[in-house]
Amino acid sequence: MDNESISSDYVTICSKKDVNQFGSQFLPTFYYCMFLLSLLGNTLVLYIMYNYEKLNTATNIFLLNLVVSDLVFSASLPFWATYHSSEWIFGRPLCKLVGGVYFVGFYSSILFLTLMTFDRYLAVVHVVTAARRRKQTYALVSSAIVWCTSILATFKEFLLFDVRDSADYGKLCEESNSSNEMLAKWKFAGQEHSQ
Repeated sequence: MDNESISSDYVTICSKKDVNQFGSQFLPTFYYCMFLLSLLGNTLVLYIMYNYEKLNTATNIFLLNLVVSDLVFSASLPFWATYHSSEWIFGRPLCKLVGGVYFVGFYSSILFLTLMTFDRYLAVVHVVTAARRRKQTYALVSSAIVWCTSILATFKEFLLFDVRDSADYGKLCEESNSSNEMLAKWKFAGQEHSQ
């Protein structure tokens, strides 16, 4: 490597003021639209399922759980819309709750879509054997596992989301740069658990 190509100049960080200004105008509108569309669409699905479908098939149970996870996710969007338009005004407990609920809805939606895809695979490719296994109990147990997994995966967000003051942006609600002691405990717990 050529010594002349190495520079000791400092790298300056770009100002994000324009990006933040654009985000403060675009994101709240986007979040409110997504919230309203989700509320409308998922309420319509719930109405149709309640009036015209029965919850005795695995597909309908998974679909109901997917609707609930979408509603859980979208329930956090008005809070994020308000936050991105100014600063976090809801306090520390709601910061933790909204941050955690956002990720519970996010993870559970992904897992329910994956579960529904696997269920469709069983129904189409393994028709005879799947007919015996795709019972209501299978769907309920699988759904409970997805919810538990989503909540456990979000445990860190429930703990680490916090409000902090920023000189440039006011009150921020984000995953905190927790103390080295807390990070060391998480790292130790992960190493102990993996052994």
